[in-house]
Amino acid sequence: MHLQNYKIIEDLVTSIYTKDISNFGERSYYPQILKLVSRINLKNFTNENLVCENEVFCSTSNGASINLISRNLGLPRETVRRKVSELIKLNWLIRNDSKIYVSKECRKKNLENNEIILKELIELTTKI
Repeated sequence: MHLQNYKIIEDLVTSIYTKDISNFGERSYYPQILKLVSRINLKNFTNENLVCENEVFCSTSNGASINLISRNLGLPRETVRRKVSELIKLNWLIRNDSKIYVSKECRKKNLENNEIILKELIELTTKI
């Protein structure tokens, strides 16, 4: 999948996830945090290999911070810090030089999901 298509879909998915997500119980902020961090990471990412190793990804993308996530989601800093720590333990996020990035596993899953969405969008447009 072309990087430009991926970014367009990622923006679409981000806008969907960052709306009012309230049905995730005790993990209600996980999708919002993951999508926001992914969006920040990809803002200036130029490498075509989205499933590259974490070290390569961290060196070629923008890192997020607890404060940035907190401000963008309108959540208390301590809540974000706690949730980010939980996501790191689950291997969905990684920390590198005090910055936060989505892990290779998370990027791989997002890419698979985005390819499904893109395929469905293409099929939808051919039916119109």
